[in-house]
Amino acid sequence: MSLTPEDLLNHEFSITKFRDGYEVDQVDDFLDQIAAELRQHEEEKAELRKQIEELTAKLAEAEAGKSEPQVEASEQTIVVDAPAPAAAPVSAPSFGEGDAVKSSAMLQLALELHDKHVSEGEAKRDQLIRDAEATSAQLVQEAQKQRAEELRLLGEERIDFRNKIKELREFEGEYRNTLRSYIQSQLRGLEGSPEPGGAPEGLQ
Repeated sequence: MSLTPEDLLNHEFSITKFRDGYEVDQVDDFLDQIAAELRQHEEEKAELRKQIEELTAKLAEAEAGKSEPQVEASEQTIVVDAPAPAAAPVSAPSFGEGDAVKSSAMLQLALELHDKHVSEGEAKRDQLIRDAEATSAQLVQEAQKQRAEELRLLGEERIDFRNKIKELREFEGEYRNTLRSYIQSQLRGLEGSPEPGGAPEGLQ
């Protein structure tokens, strides 16, 4: 699957439940995908270099072939009469020059294509790096924001628990005092004191 800068910007990772951040495996897979794209770009560059070397070798062979007919023409000039070999030097170089021109044009085209691919590849690599850094910063920011929100909620829950504990302790103290008063009144009744009107409020 081809990776685009939009994929980097729009890619979403699953949020972990028991720790801050994102799933490590998903982040690693995403970075592996970026590395694969860059590796493919390097392979294309290597293939272009190989083609350039082959074209350069062909150009050298064409230039060597161009020089050979000239040598043969000079030898024929010595052996044959002057009017006869005049056409031979003209026809032989024309063939060699044509090959040289074609090879030179192919080499120039390959160089231009190579430069274009290299430029596009470097621009794409830089864009991928920038997008990856932006995505990483965004993920960190979102994780920090989520952590702050969770801490805020935990703080509010802790305050609620403290208030409830305080209320329970106050209720316990009041209940103990009421129970103590009731027991004391019952003891006084057993000792001959007037009977109390009833159980204190809170124990009825």
